[in-house]
This record gives sequence, structure tokens and C-alpha cells, in this order.
Amino acid sequence: MKKILLATTALVATTGFAAAEMTWSGSANLGVRYSDDGTTRAHNEIDLGMAATGETDGGIGWKVEMGLDTDQTDSTGTATGDTGSVALSGDFGTIRVGAVSSAGTSIGLADIGFDGIGIDDVAELGRNAGGGHDVQWNYAMDDIALMVSFDTSDDDMAVSAKWSSGSLAIGISQAAVSGGASATAASIGTSVGGFAVSMMASNSSTAGSDSVGMSASMPIDGLGTVTFVTGSNDTDAKSAWGVGFSKSLGGGATLAGGYGSDNGNDVADLGIGFSF
Repeated sequence: MKKILLATTALVATTGFAAAEMTWSGSANLGVRYSDDGTTRAHNEIDLGMAATGETDGGIGWKVEMGLDTDQTDSTGTATGDTGSVALSGDFGTIRVGAVSSAGTSIGLADIGFDGIGIDDVAELGRNAGGGHDVQWNYAMDDIALMVSFDTSDDDMAVSAKWSSGSLAIGISQAAVSGGASATAASIGTSVGGFAVSMMASNSSTAGSDSVGMSASMPIDGLGTVTFVTGSNDTDAKSAWGVGFSKSLGGGATLAGGYGSDNGNDVADLGIGFSF
């Protein structure tokens, strides 16, 4: 009887797992980071993500995601597990609950370097208002993508809309906090052949937080894709700029590096990233 019970339990468990598709993905990197207000230090990260997907008999899709992350610079490291998110999708779009990003952060520029030297952060300073959100709704129709996010513990919320046609892409976002602070951001980008350029600007009701930025990239033999990024805001005394490269090594490995100036402070990194 005990063997029959164990076999039945195993069969039920196996059937439950078979109803969903589970996948693992991840990324990692290793290299060195430099700042002239500190020292050159070794750095590495490991990020693992788990996802389970399925669909109800009525055609409603669902997805569960969570991750484990480690981050170490020199001999100091941290390890965290994110709270993850659960999503439902259908004709109504996709609703995610949990660790979701604010729609205010959907407007931005790409960083440069294997781990990122932070030049994009200067340009993105005033794009968002408030902290984290826990509910997000996404809906796409033809060339338009909409996103709404909010925090159910207060009245913080944000909305963004993006439109694309061929190589042209335009985006705008608005974020507001229950205390009255707000932020608006907009971006426009296009590409011709292998050359791509993107610009963004933001206006924040918080003093010293207005910001602007631009990025341009193109392929160069031997270096892969080379990208230049610049940004400024009302807080920093000096504008930021940086140039970096990213070259595929095959097998999921990418060699990347960047050098620039962040408010007068020289910053750089060089390393290899892996995706799996």
C-alpha cells in the first residue's frame, strides 16, 4: 500500500510538471573596472533566471519568473534572490504582478562597457518619479506599445507609449508620485545601414533633475559595434561622455569595454560577458 501511494504521488507530481514548460537562462561576466577616484578592481557577476509558462483551457497564458544574482567587486560581494513576478496574457495584453519596472524607466539609453560605466544614468536622471512598482500592464497593437505600472501601496503610477515605423522609433513616458512629484521623458531614434542614433530628454518637477542625452553606434571592423554616449543634467557640474565597443567572440561570449568621463571623473571597464 505504501509503494502504491508513493507511485501515485510521483505520477501526480510528474503530471503537474508536464503541464508547464520550465526554462533556465542566465548571464555572467568577469573583468576589471576603473575609476580615478578609486582603484582598478576585479569584478564579476552571475545572474540566473527561471521561468515557467503554460496556458489554461480558455487560452489564457501564464508565466512565472524569478532570479538569483551575485555581484562581486574585489573581495566584497553580495548575493540576492529577486521576488519574481507572475503574469497573465491574452487579448487584453499582459498583466504582471511582483517585481516589475516602472513605465517611467522604459525611456532611456544603452550603457557602454562589459558591466556598464554609468554614462546613461546621467542622461536618465529625471526620467522617473517614485520608487518600485508592483503591477504592470503591457499592450501592443500594430506599431504601438503601451505600458502602465503602479504601486498598490500608494498612488504612485507611470505610463509610457512607444511608436515605431521602419527604422524610426519614438517614445514618451509620464510618472507621478502621490506626494506630487512628476517626471516626463521622451526619446527618438533611427538607423541607416549599420549606423544608429538615439536621443532622449526628461523634465522632472524635482529640482536639479532635468536631463538630456544621446547615443550613436556603428560597426567597425575588428571592434564589433562601437558606441558613443553623452549626457548631462542639472545636478552635475560637468557633462558626461563615453565611448565603448562590443564584439562577439562566439559561443555566447562577448568582449566589451568602455572609457569615459562622469562629471569630471574618469571611468572605464573591460571584460567578457557570457549568456546561456
